Amino acid sequence: MSDFSLSLSRTIINGLIVLNNPSYEAKAWESTLIIWAVLTFSLLFNTFFASKLPLLEGIVLVLHILGFFAILIPLWVLADRGNASEVFFTFTDGGQWGSQGLSCLVGMLSPVFSFIGPDSATHMSEELQDASRTLPLAMIWTAIINGAMGFVAIVTFVMTIGDLQTALSSPTGYPFITVFYNATHSHVGTSLMTTILIIMLLFGCVTNFATSSRQLWAFSRDQGTPFSHWLSAVRPGWDIPLNSVIFSYVFSMCLSLINFGR
Repeated sequence: MSDFSLSLSRTIINGLIVLNNPSYEAKAWESTLIIWAVLTFSLLFNTFFASKLPLLEGIVLVLHILGFFAILIPLWVLADRGNASEVFFTFTDGGQWGSQGLSCLVGMLSPVFSFIGPDSATHMSEELQDASRTLPLAMIWTAIINGAMGFVAIVTFVMTIGDLQTALSSPTGYPFITVFYNATHSHVGTSLMTTILIIMLLFGCVTNFATSSRQLWAFSRDQGTPFSHWLSAVRPGWDIPLNSVIFSYVFSMCLSLINFGR
């Protein structure tokens, strides 16, 4: 399962707590418990509600579109505007790479994770009808729609970011939370806007969990892993690779201990 999605979920939740309680200091065990909660939710959904995954995707798509406007409209209406020429024509080498070109190339690494979604879909292709047609169409339209929405979102964000250093030094760890608060001047409003992103990440973890378990199942079916017979088994009445789902859950739990439980 995507460690990046889990890490984002954990740190944004921590950032939201800091916004509402500035004296809060996240402890390693608390962060680990948040990750375990997300993993457990993903496990339960992929175990007992796997047949509802298409319905979930439809609901999340609607939330995705509505959430886009629910976040950007307050910024359009309430936030102070930046100078357009400064926004579009001023470049900084914040990482001290010594070259604007190199800095730009390094910066491109961050948005690459957005392609996790289309990549995840490929590993579910065996469960799709007419996968050779529907899957490429879904991937292309995902890139087109989210690319257009993402462009509007990033332009809105940089136009309303205010003082860059203040945003970057946000105690929440996320500049966008500071931008939300500077626009709304409300902890409740900022929390609601941030919660939309947390929900999207949460269900992103659910689908990533489904993907990782199916990928493990397919690999073990081809005798590519130890204990392939057990991992590739599909129990009668379940219609899902339950053993691979459980193994993905246990492995992710152990990995979270290694990464965050120190």
